[in-house]
Amino acid sequence: MSATISRRGLLAGAAGLGAAALGAPGRVLAQGTGPIRIGVLLPLTGSQATYAPDCQLSAQIAADQINAAGGLLGRKLEIVFRDDKANPNAAIAAAKELMGEGINLFVGGLNTPSALAIAGIMPDSKAALITIGSVADSLTHESFNRNFFRITDSAYTRAQAQARLAAEQYPDLTQWGGMLPDVEFGHALWRSYSAGLKTFYPALAKKPPQISEPVLFKFGAIDFKNQISAVMRQPVEGIYQSLTGEDFLTMITQARPLGFTRKIKVFMDLSGELVFARVLKQNLPDNFWSGTHWYYDAYMDVKASRDLYDEYVKRTGDKMPSGYVGPAHMALNAFANAIKAAGQTGTDAVIGALEAIEFESAKGRIKFRKEDHQVVADVNVIKLGPKDGEPGWQVSAHAKVPGADLLGPPTPGKALVIE
Repeated sequence: MSATISRRGLLAGAAGLGAAALGAPGRVLAQGTGPIRIGVLLPLTGSQATYAPDCQLSAQIAADQINAAGGLLGRKLEIVFRDDKANPNAAIAAAKELMGEGINLFVGGLNTPSALAIAGIMPDSKAALITIGSVADSLTHESFNRNFFRITDSAYTRAQAQARLAAEQYPDLTQWGGMLPDVEFGHALWRSYSAGLKTFYPALAKKPPQISEPVLFKFGAIDFKNQISAVMRQPVEGIYQSLTGEDFLTMITQARPLGFTRKIKVFMDLSGELVFARVLKQNLPDNFWSGTHWYYDAYMDVKASRDLYDEYVKRTGDKMPSGYVGPAHMALNAFANAIKAAGQTGTDAVIGALEAIEFESAKGRIKFRKEDHQVVADVNVIKLGPKDGEPGWQVSAHAKVPGADLLGPPTPGKALVIE
């Protein structure tokens, strides 16, 4: 089952204008003098290395497809990988190493600390970054700079889309609670989701939601029994949750014997998607909806998506790619289209082109909002559950929620205020 909830500008300028001294990261190379190199920063080692292989393969497929189609400005595209170790200092060091080699265009920022760190050095380095994972609202609000672009959902947009989906899919389930980290990101995420419930339940379900106080947890906890007991005492039937990795797996293992998964009729999860399904398999709760950066089956009518999917399957034999296969491919194609529009690789020209173009991607035609460089695209949410036989789980439904009306107001340089 699927559900759909219902400038272009060509930049002028000679390729040689603004060329800087050899080694400066913002320099413009003479056309036809070597490959166009783009740096890709990923957690190849460390706590988040699980997500890197999909991103790495995604970027390589994009580069291979671009080169097979003739390259860029008569030159080959070369991607250069570096390990950011999911660590801000390591991310900065990796970026500066590549800047020293003359690279001025970057893809990365899979996690928020690394994204904030490398985005922060882009202006002084005369470089540009497209992030492919972090959903932190601050990146396009209080920490925004013009050299930064995000090709994935913001936390606010995804939470609003998931609240809208909840109201449409479960109009009679009005008792909602949350399990979130006791940090500002968790509090902001809950404000976004609960605000969405208050908007969309009256509008779509024609009834108000009943919202309990969220239950908070510390990252890296090994005992969630107090939080589980707190939820069990509440009248909630739906849970919005953002535990990640081992935290969620530990929590759900401890919760199941206490009747938690029988009490909660619907889980709405920020971003665990296929990672949780592949580990839990038949122990996955029923009606487990999860946000994902890209769901391949939702875009089989889009050539760029279909080509990405086919090539992924050809190279891996895996017919169910995770959402992390999408964003790096999208980011490389964003840069490719911007370079073609600008007619050069200079940072300022590429930034101007990224602000102006609309281009075909694995999620269809998308663009960046000029004011804050947030992508304007669908929000993808998939419904997961256990299944008899291999692989032990299934995607039983998916939704494409149009994101254009759920971005929130652009406030570059200022924090997002959630009413």
